[in-house]
Amino acid sequence: MLKTSILRTISAIALFGLWSMPTLAVKLGPTSSQAPQVIKLQRFRKALWKIRVTLKGKEGDFLFDTGGGVTLVTEAFSKGIECRFWGRTTGYNMFGKRGDWPHCDNVPIATGDVELTPVNIGKINFEGMFPGDKEPDGLLSLDAFDGKVITIDQAAATVTLETEKSLKNRVSAMKEFPFRLVRECSGRCLAAFLGVNTPDGMTWLNLDTGAGGVSLISKEYASTFRLDPDKKAQELNFPVAPGITIGGPVMVTDMIMDGNLGQPFLAKHVVTLDLKNGRVWIASAKKEL
Repeated sequence: MLKTSILRTISAIALFGLWSMPTLAVKLGPTSSQAPQVIKLQRFRKALWKIRVTLKGKEGDFLFDTGGGVTLVTEAFSKGIECRFWGRTTGYNMFGKRGDWPHCDNVPIATGDVELTPVNIGKINFEGMFPGDKEPDGLLSLDAFDGKVITIDQAAATVTLETEKSLKNRVSAMKEFPFRLVRECSGRCLAAFLGVNTPDGMTWLNLDTGAGGVSLISKEYASTFRLDPDKKAQELNFPVAPGITIGGPVMVTDMIMDGNLGQPFLAKHVVTLDLKNGRVWIASAKKEL
C-alpha cells in the first residue's frame, strides 16, 4: 500500500474507527410514521458522504461514518453549542490505538425534519486530513440511529428510516446475513459487523462508510479470503452469496478486528440495518456509482 491517497485513507480510518460515546435516549424499532423518512446524502470528496444535521439547534455538515462508533464535533463547532463535557470515555480504533476523551450527554440531533436518536458527543480534530476541501463540522455515526432500522443506498444517495411496512417490502428481495451489534468502551460503542462465512469458519467484518478507497483484512485472515498475507495492497474477490461479492481494493494489515468493509463493497450494495434487533439484509445496487 504505497499510494499516497490510500495511505491517507488508512490514516482516516485509524482516526475514526470504533471510538464511541453513550446513547441514553433510544427510539426503538422502525419509525412509526406512515411513510419511511428519507435523508439525502451529499457527496464529499470522491468516495465519502456528508449529511446536513442540526445538533442542539446548530447546523453543520457531518461526515457520514458507520464505522466511527460515535458522533463527534470539531472544536470550532462545539463553541456554538451549550454542552458540558465531563468524565472520560476510553476506546480503541481498529488498529489498537487508544483514545480518551470527555463527553457531553444526551444531545438532540436531527437532519431536516427527521429526528435522530440523541447522542453523547465527543470532539474530533481532522488534522488536515482533507487538503483542498472544507473540513466537515463533525462525524455522524451509527449512535445517531440507535434503535432504528435504516437502509443505506449510496447509488440513490439516501439513508431511509424504515417503517414496519416499508421494511417488509424492502427486505423481501434482499439476502439476510449474520449480524452483530458491537458496543465496546464500557458499553458505549455502536458498530455494525457483518458475518461472512468462510471455509475456515465465520468472520466478522465492520461495515464502514467512512473508509473511502479501500477495505481492510487482518493479516491472520488473509489466506481465508484468498489473499497473500505478506502483501499489503491487493484486489479482493470473495463471493458471499449469489450476486453478492466482497471485492475491490483491499489492504492486508495488522488490526484488532477480522476486517473492515469500506466503500469498495458498500458503494455497490444496498444495506438495511436493524439497529434494534441486530439484523442485516444486503442486495446489489440497481446501479453502480
